[in-house]
Order: sequence, then structure tokens, then C-alpha cells
Amino acid sequence: MPYKVCTNCGKVSYSAAESTNTKWLCPYCNTDITHVKSRTSPPPKEGQNAD
Repeated sequence: MPYKVCTNCGKVSYSAAESTNTKWLCPYCNTDITHVKSRTSPPPKEGQNAD
């Protein structure tokens, strides 16, 4: 399942499917994270950076 880590709040946001035509907003802080590279590996544990 694709996910992105919000560049504003650092929380993980999941999506059932990824589309290049859809705006991806963080469900926690409503920041647009469409530009953030999506990942498919397991997310980092809370408090750890994805990179």
C-alpha cells in the first residue's frame, strides 16, 4: 500500500491507490503532499525519519 510521510507534521499517510491526477492531502494537518515521493516499504516507526 503506497504511503507518504508528511513534510509538515511527519506523520504517515496511506492511500489505497496512487494516481498522478489526484491531490494528496495529509489527513492530520491538511498539507498538500502530492509532490512527496510515495513509498511502498514499511513506514518508519513513529519518531524516526523516513530517510
